[in-house]
Amino acid sequence: MKKRLFGIGIVLLALVLLLAACGGGAAAPGEAPSGTHQPIGQGDTVFQFEVTGPDETVTAWDVHTDEVTVGAALLEVGLIAGDESEWGLMVTAVNGVVADWDADQAFWAFYIDGEFAMVGVDAAYIEPGVTYAFVYSQG
Repeated sequence: MKKRLFGIGIVLLALVLLLAACGGGAAAPGEAPSGTHQPIGQGDTVFQFEVTGPDETVTAWDVHTDEVTVGAALLEVGLIAGDESEWGLMVTAVNGVVADWDADQAFWAFYIDGEFAMVGVDAAYIEPGVTYAFVYSQG
């Protein structure tokens, strides 16, 4: 009986280790899987840009540009759209997905290196090694 329980324990341990190894490479919501950035645009400056959509799917790009702000670069390659306001560019669509505050309190939140940005996308200067992101949010 002890041998049988020991054998079952070994099989369960092996199964747990196998499942842990398989799940180790998955990206967390809001985090792009490594090595999946698509190149877009043209220019000498390159920065990483990630979008987390309404279904929490992350799409990522290496944006090539000669612009100096993130907003100008993303407008140039067609990844964002919006309306100018007295506070700057109000982003209403990212990667073709529209967020409509009036319909369902949805909006695009702008992040710089994983932190909620304290400036608008059109006022964010491109910095080497920094990742910029928009996350679809509600409420």
